[in-house]
Amino acid sequence: MDTATDIVELFALQPRVSLEDYASPAAFAARHRALAAKVDALRARDASGQPRYPALVVWPESVGAPLLFLGHVHRVRRSTSLQGALKRVLLSEAWGVWNAWSDFRPPSLTECLYAARAPLVHRTLWNTFSGIARDFGLWVVAGSALLPASRRGEDSPDFEPFSARTYNTSYTFSPEGNCVAASRKANLVPSWEDGLHLSPGRPEDLPVLQTPFGKLATLIGYDGFAQPHTRDEPWFVPCAQYLDAMRVDVLAHPDLHTGPWTRPAQGERWRHEGLPAQLRTLRNVRYVVSAQQVGSLLGGTFEATSHILERTASGDVRVLAQAQTTQEEDVVHATVPTTAPGTP
Repeated sequence: MDTATDIVELFALQPRVSLEDYASPAAFAARHRALAAKVDALRARDASGQPRYPALVVWPESVGAPLLFLGHVHRVRRSTSLQGALKRVLLSEAWGVWNAWSDFRPPSLTECLYAARAPLVHRTLWNTFSGIARDFGLWVVAGSALLPASRRGEDSPDFEPFSARTYNTSYTFSPEGNCVAASRKANLVPSWEDGLHLSPGRPEDLPVLQTPFGKLATLIGYDGFAQPHTRDEPWFVPCAQYLDAMRVDVLAHPDLHTGPWTRPAQGERWRHEGLPAQLRTLRNVRYVVSAQQVGSLLGGTFEATSHILERTASGDVRVLAQAQTTQEEDVVHATVPTTAPGTP
């Protein structure tokens, strides 16, 4: 898997979420290994049955966020909001929250809860997606979860919070099962992620990976937009343009859309301000793999279509593959060349 290749298989997953997926680490792992098995069934194979090409699989944004509720599903089942569910867990985890406050003294108890639960959240996420990457021979962008930075680094199942500052974080795993990158969302959605007491990452810290199919980087959700949605975001950074300057070839885009996608303003904003519009103006990024989740959880509904985009040699943007609906589970797949037309 370390040598360059002329072909890569790209997958954008569109899972249908359920609170029961977060009942235990085993339930979470089983759910996502089942999705990986669907990916494995679609891969091209040689005469000996081995995968013919490397493959990149992108899970959606926040797929790991409800891991905060491990062991507490029965307590949060009737919650109608994420904030309400967090309050229920906070009360049940009072001792761990107190210890986190004693260690870090953050401005909110929510951050204390994130820090207290981080070792379990990280271990579950790490074990699940490291195992999937290794056992199925995949490059995996593992959606995202709400995690502080770790004193032990990301490439270990063990976790020790560096502080209570918590980020919307996406891990990338190599086919050997190693965690090779941690991307932290730089632009937080106003009135939502700031209300969850999350901290923004820095665009200059977004990692760029050299892979057999070119340079890979991850943008989480709102980082895929070219401009802010409100006037009160002076620190907004157009991250796709920043990574394009770093000569990235493939952008993984774990995303999440709450509410009905059928509202015209939602689709129009994404087409005119999101990656479909930006891709035309970029010089180096050729492919975008955008993964969404669907279904409902804790009073929220999720709708959108996962898709794979290409910037052609003429500069146009075309949809190589997309989910059939905005409401059903799907696996989106495209097999593509890794070198631009005419490139030696």
